[in-house]
Amino acid sequence: MSGPEPAAPVPPKRKQGFWLTAGEIVGVLALVIAGLNYWDSHKQHAEDAKRAQAQTEAAVAFVAVGEADTEGKAVVLRPLKNAQAVQSQRYTFPKEVLDHPMDITADRPRIEASWISGGLRRVLESVHAKSAGSARLPVLIETTYVEDGDTRTDLSLYQLGFSWKSEFLSGRQIRLVGIALARRNPGAGAQALVEKRWASAKAALSTDFASPPAS
Repeated sequence: MSGPEPAAPVPPKRKQGFWLTAGEIVGVLALVIAGLNYWDSHKQHAEDAKRAQAQTEAAVAFVAVGEADTEGKAVVLRPLKNAQAVQSQRYTFPKEVLDHPMDITADRPRIEASWISGGLRRVLESVHAKSAGSARLPVLIETTYVEDGDTRTDLSLYQLGFSWKSEFLSGRQIRLVGIALARRNPGAGAQALVEKRWASAKAALSTDFASPPAS
């Protein structure tokens, strides 16, 4: 009579702790690689979308360009793109130069020296500016224009170049020089940005901050 059958071998117990088999490691690595590929793809897609949006905005952007007339009495403005037709413009200057906006509607867009000459003379006097010089005046320009049959609006910050020269009996004479784009879409703080830039420009005009002569 044969004896009892030997008991099946008991597999060794894993030691305490967390261990991965080779197959589990391969699975984890596959998940990590898939996650990295997804992240790279998502990041590239976001960058492509951002670049496409920037190109679209640039394509529809409005930029005003202009030249002063021979006497410096006005800067006549026009769109950089011929396909854009200006319907109206609103010009907002620093409040101590002009305390209300100026509107041009159904007319040739322009900035006239007569709008701001009085305010600029008062500022130049208050800071004891030199008898002759030049500077830039920040101005917000809100433009309503038509392009491809659509009516659009643009708000941008420009720098208006001007010069002055004191003349006998007539005082400081203001001449406009030209205009240049400073910032597109300045946002909700546009007026504050105008005042800040003007404060900096005005400080540079003042002779009170000139260095004292060497002793």
